Amino acid sequence: MKEVYKKLRLLIDSNCIIIGHGLKHDFRVCNIVVPLHLQKDTMLLYQSPSHIRPVSLRFLYWYFSRKSIQTREHSSVEDAQATLKVYESYVQCVAEGKSVETVLDDIYAVGSNYPTTDPREGITPEEAR
Repeated sequence: MKEVYKKLRLLIDSNCIIIGHGLKHDFRVCNIVVPLHLQKDTMLLYQSPSHIRPVSLRFLYWYFSRKSIQTREHSSVEDAQATLKVYESYVQCVAEGKSVETVLDDIYAVGSNYPTTDPREGITPEEAR
């Protein structure tokens, strides 16, 4: 854990942006404080004020890519790649001038059709509506 802390400290001190999903928990485990301007947390970027429950990385990735992750064992590399894709989708949404709140409403509407966060691969959000 000490090595992880040292590497994170170096990145933070170099003003690197940290992209992740649920970063607050990760930073707490590492016992490190990261300035908010260096954090891009997809759990918070896609958190609607009108919905209490956060959207899982698994569901967000499926929503934007139509592919499933975490189908077998957990892979931190797969999670990191999925988080980057979800973040890039957020940046694209903002760049195109789309309302993030409108996208969130659609995410929650599509998600309401699933009893779990495990949508089937190949099903599009349009088909899930």
